[in-house]
Amino acid sequence: MKNWLTQILGLCTAIILLSSCEKDEERIVAKSGRETTLSTVTTNVPLTLDDANKTYVVYSWTPVSFGFMGEVVSYTLEIDKKGNEFASPKSFATGSALSKTFTVSEINNLMIDLGAVQNPDTKEYSPIELEVRAKAALGGSPTANALAKYSPTTALAGKPYNANAAIVYPSLWVPGAYQGWAPDKAPVIASGSKTNTTSFEGYINFAEASKLEFKLTDNPTWDKGIFGKGTSTTTNGVTTGTLASPGDNITLPEPGYYQVKANLTANTFTLTKTTWAVIGSGTAKGWDNDTPMTYDAATGVWTITTALSADGEIKFRANNAWDLNYGDKVVDGKADGLLDAGSDNIKVPEPGNYTITLDLSKGAGNYGYTLKKN
Repeated sequence: MKNWLTQILGLCTAIILLSSCEKDEERIVAKSGRETTLSTVTTNVPLTLDDANKTYVVYSWTPVSFGFMGEVVSYTLEIDKKGNEFASPKSFATGSALSKTFTVSEINNLMIDLGAVQNPDTKEYSPIELEVRAKAALGGSPTANALAKYSPTTALAGKPYNANAAIVYPSLWVPGAYQGWAPDKAPVIASGSKTNTTSFEGYINFAEASKLEFKLTDNPTWDKGIFGKGTSTTTNGVTTGTLASPGDNITLPEPGYYQVKANLTANTFTLTKTTWAVIGSGTAKGWDNDTPMTYDAATGVWTITTALSADGEIKFRANNAWDLNYGDKVVDGKADGLLDAGSDNIKVPEPGNYTITLDLSKGAGNYGYTLKKN
């Protein structure tokens, strides 16, 4: 098949994070039918979880002509691991649209899906090199594949981040009887913002009735700030109190899965026992009733397997009320995969039976979820 594209400007390709240039262009000229050009424009930001929703690369092109009257041309961008020769590429059909934009998160997931190797101990990924090409075909033609035109390949390389790794925010550690009073091994409650150093939130499971005491530390040691109870009261299952340093042990009224909040400016804390459920038009019970989830102590997540309907939406909420509920914020038409209090409804990708997980174990700013179709 005749190669239909000729390179005019070389693409600036970074080996690790593609950050060696701010903008790269490659212009390619068709050889058959009306001559036309295809441009690949790359805008680079580092592959980090913090930048998950930022634009990473934009591919755009001008129309291709096969030289036929009334032709309809459809376009696809193909991406595969270097050396695979596009034997089983990830394909992104754009129809008649003349561009395709990828976010940092989308490229990160592509690199993992296409074979980036993860270290089993550190959970870090090794760098991977991909190849990208554009495809134009006569839409609706029985010989569309035979007539398809392909651009020369463009390199795309980087080191994926671990999407399950927590973003590091200012935090307090929560050592207590439930985990052996070890700050270096204690879970954290976090601020959820790099600039917030005073208010913290997280969820912790306190399973044993004989181990319901804890304190807060501002480091994973007993050597610096230690915060305990000054006073406290429990009303309708919610415990509120004042913090003192070092103070007495903070005591929970009963075992359970608790939201723990602390404010070092007001010197206050709040403990709210929770159970979690999914609710929404995507569930069989709609927006009127919860579908309860089950807590898995081994994995530290809430889970349920249930049917979800087409064009439906869900949210997560606690205690059969809307006081505590989480959705996934949508920015520029894309959800970031993290949960925020009272945020946007989560759209069901397609109808089917799903295993749904809710992970609140990493502190505010890192609450996550998964919808896995079975």
